[in-house]
Amino acid sequence: MPPVSLTAPFVQALLVLPFFVMGLSHIVQPAMWREYFLGLHAQGPPGLVTRTFSLELWSALLIVTFHQVWGGPAVVLTLYGHALMTKIILSMLAPRLGLRSLALAGKGDNGFRAGGVMLMALGALDLWVLIRAA
Repeated sequence: MPPVSLTAPFVQALLVLPFFVMGLSHIVQPAMWREYFLGLHAQGPPGLVTRTFSLELWSALLIVTFHQVWGGPAVVLTLYGHALMTKIILSMLAPRLGLRSLALAGKGDNGFRAGGVMLMALGALDLWVLIRAA
């Protein structure tokens, strides 16, 4: 069994509710998210900074800094955090890539629904790991 991170349960507990709320919002209100991201895209690089620092950076920092779990089901959250941090770094160093990501909002609502399902799955996984450890 891999060693247990002392801070991992706190990160999981902090992220359960935001994952569920954001995920459900993406599923139920995809048009709202589409309009939001298209508006950010229209702003150019300032919109990219807004997306990165308001929606992505806080959770990526929490996970990368305090959730270094490299075994068992909780590894999924660690990998998500590292992937998100990689996306942030690429977006900030190569804004054209980040803007291309924002432009994907124009493809319609199904991408937001899929993202919502993924966020809810992360929330469910976090909750399951927390309950199992209790």
